[in-house]
Amino acid sequence: MTQFPDLTTFSLEAVLTILGMAAVTYGMRLGGLLMADRLPQHGRWAHVLERLPGAVLISVWVPSALSAGAIGIAGAAATVVTMALARNLFAAMAVGMVLVAVGRYFIGT
Repeated sequence: MTQFPDLTTFSLEAVLTILGMAAVTYGMRLGGLLMADRLPQHGRWAHVLERLPGAVLISVWVPSALSAGAIGIAGAAATVVTMALARNLFAAMAVGMVLVAVGRYFIGT
């Protein structure tokens, strides 16, 4: 019989790790709010900063899709095509996830 871990007690290391992660997360958000007025509003750098979130997302998304193999690549392609046609983020994500899930179910990983 499998023994499940006791989830009712906390170790000091776990609590400190969670508090540290929370402090860093909210510190980054606060830093972004405080620095927003100092960022360029016009010109080349403003254009670069507008595009940066998409570039970061792509840099995470593409290696993940490629490492998933043919099913991941098909799901990514379906997501891009759906977004281009429907211009609906939820629909695009749903199509990509369903395609990957169905592919993994019937074909395997």
